[in-house]
Amino acid sequence: MTQTNLLVLYLREVVLLPFNEIRLEFTNAEDKKILKLAERNYDGYLLLVNLDDPLEESPLIDELPKFGILSKVKSKIDLQNGVERVILSGIERIKVLNYFVTGEELSAFVLPIEKPNCDMPLAVALKRIVYRKLDEYINISPYMSNTVIGRISDVQNIDKLVDIIVSELPLDYEDAIKYIRIINPIDRLKLVIEDLSKEIETVKLENKIEDNIKLKLEEEQREYMLREKIRLLKEELGEVDLKEEDIIKLRNKVNNENIPLHIQKRLNEEIERYSLANPSSPEVTTIRTYIDWLLALPWSVESKDNTDIKSIESVLDSSHFGLDKVKKRIIEYIAVKKKTSTSSSPIICLVGPPGVGKTSLASSIAKALNRDFVKISVGGINDEAEILGHRRTYVAASPGKIIQSMKKAKTVNPVFLIDEVDKLTKDYKGDPASALLEVLDREQNSRFCDNYIEEEYDLSKVLFILTANNTSDIPSPLLDRLEIIRLSSYTVFEKINIAKYHLIPELLNDYKVKNIKFTDTAIEKIIKYYTKEAGARDLYRQLDSIIRKVIISKNKSSKITIDDQDIESYLGMTKYTIPANEENKKTGIVNGLAYTPFGGTLLKVTCTAYPGHGNITLTGVLGDVIKESIYIALSYIKANNERFKIDYKIFEESDFHFHIEEGGIPKDGPSAGVTIVTSILSLLKNKIITSKVSMTGEITLRGKILPIGGLKEKLISATTNGIETVYLPIESSKELSDLPSEVKERLNIKLVEDYEDIYKDLFK
Repeated sequence: MTQTNLLVLYLREVVLLPFNEIRLEFTNAEDKKILKLAERNYDGYLLLVNLDDPLEESPLIDELPKFGILSKVKSKIDLQNGVERVILSGIERIKVLNYFVTGEELSAFVLPIEKPNCDMPLAVALKRIVYRKLDEYINISPYMSNTVIGRISDVQNIDKLVDIIVSELPLDYEDAIKYIRIINPIDRLKLVIEDLSKEIETVKLENKIEDNIKLKLEEEQREYMLREKIRLLKEELGEVDLKEEDIIKLRNKVNNENIPLHIQKRLNEEIERYSLANPSSPEVTTIRTYIDWLLALPWSVESKDNTDIKSIESVLDSSHFGLDKVKKRIIEYIAVKKKTSTSSSPIICLVGPPGVGKTSLASSIAKALNRDFVKISVGGINDEAEILGHRRTYVAASPGKIIQSMKKAKTVNPVFLIDEVDKLTKDYKGDPASALLEVLDREQNSRFCDNYIEEEYDLSKVLFILTANNTSDIPSPLLDRLEIIRLSSYTVFEKINIAKYHLIPELLNDYKVKNIKFTDTAIEKIIKYYTKEAGARDLYRQLDSIIRKVIISKNKSSKITIDDQDIESYLGMTKYTIPANEENKKTGIVNGLAYTPFGGTLLKVTCTAYPGHGNITLTGVLGDVIKESIYIALSYIKANNERFKIDYKIFEESDFHFHIEEGGIPKDGPSAGVTIVTSILSLLKNKIITSKVSMTGEITLRGKILPIGGLKEKLISATTNGIETVYLPIESSKELSDLPSEVKERLNIKLVEDYEDIYKDLFK
């Protein structure tokens, strides 16, 4: 064969060597066209090229190999399903000078490969090694029959010998294409010896593994037969195996318990596995524990709700003072369920400062509804397996907290408290907040699937109650599924009633005493001077401390009344002081109102100026938002200096220092905007703002006053700090209806829409 051109056909995952044939089926239209052109124009001859990457659809011409196989179409049959079955015969290796495209087909200029001179003694020695290796391989391997010996018995040509043997070896695609591209027959002979040696070792290892498996199976079968014989003998003798006894008990439980059919089926399958498992196998414990979990879960046991509205109201009122919104929502739920028989439970999230009674309220709701109560705390959880459970393949696997708590509840409709949902965290172990979505989504929780249980569990009848201190820390997808009910701070009046009707009677009952009485003034003094909180936890601790000391020091039989004058003798010097809110005697000082997780507080904003170049100094541990409010306030006053009758030069020739008192406490938020503007105007217009005035609201560069949050807490703080007049954004007026009457009666509340309203009231 001289230099000529041939059509190119790609082979993927199969290799055809000279002196061999291969049967292929083609469905691709392009491949069929190449075969047709080869028969018509090239007498059936083709160049077969094996790609390095068989998954490559359109290889670059420059990356195609320089050696291929000259082949000929020996036969071709068109099948009815559009498949073309072809037998190709490998003729010889040929060298590719270059590839080119003719029309839509790839062609190549090819040239025969010159035969290199062979070292005959070496070739003879290598052939003998090949025959020995081949004989050994055929004797131990199921992959090659001894017919190959007949094919090579009269072969003297080394090329043909190697190609026939390689075509019978179960080589990987990458190893097989090496034989196309190695030109020297001696090198190919050495490579086939190497591959035969590897295959021999691999087959020996396979045989060894199979022998071990077979031996193990025979031993297990023998052990099983012996155990069956022992079991039958024991039955004849009237003796019962402990495991058999256990299996009988489990089957009886499955039949007697009110369990869904699909769970019964799963239990019977697991019990069957348990019965067949070897007692010494660690799998026995895993199966038995799983069966126990399935049997322990409440699948259909449901407690009957208390539907007496008055009874529920009585229980809730006796356990908690106030909290009318939450109580009203529970009453609505029961009333609707009573009339419509709907089983859809709300997903309530109680949001409020620590100590306002979120957790204890959930327990009271369960008591009022006559339901079981379970609680989990998810604060700090960072592993979603804590919610969804571990897969049983793990060592010491267990269900998640949801299923564990349902087991404790023993009913399918408990009140389920998920505490501190705003303190969930996430890391490489997963996102627990996302795992909770399936639990709290009404559309999904009827088919909740724990990784350990592996069966759907219905959570739709559970009354979920969540607690959080702040909604901003709850992930948005989770927040979207919750019905938010806010619990605000208690007023002094509310705390006095909580102490009188709940805390003190509870403590006296715990200590088995009845002769101790607190006056209202004593309770008020404890609240104002010994506690600083939104809720009533610290108040409970202080009352507890006094009662303990009274029990130790006084006669239990004598009646003891504790007045405000007695408090210091029991609790020591006052811990906190309520500022006298003395009349401001200097300009640039204005009272603002702020909200903290522990309730409202007074925020004194101070501004001063001194000769400089318009620089600004900020102190008081201020956050980014409150800093922005300061810059907005200054820009607003500068832009309206003529309206406020302020000489603009003062901004260019003075430096300003802003300070918010209690510098060790971090402060942030936009609601100090109007207070900062008033503080600057007080300084620049030399007008003292009385300390009986306070204000809150976010301000824009145009002077518009925007609404704020935490209104109730802020106004409660205003009353305790002696404030008489409060300026509020007009858009916050809708929240005033929720204020306790004792707060509204003590404050002169002025609603403002633009800062002009405050300016006219204070500076004109």
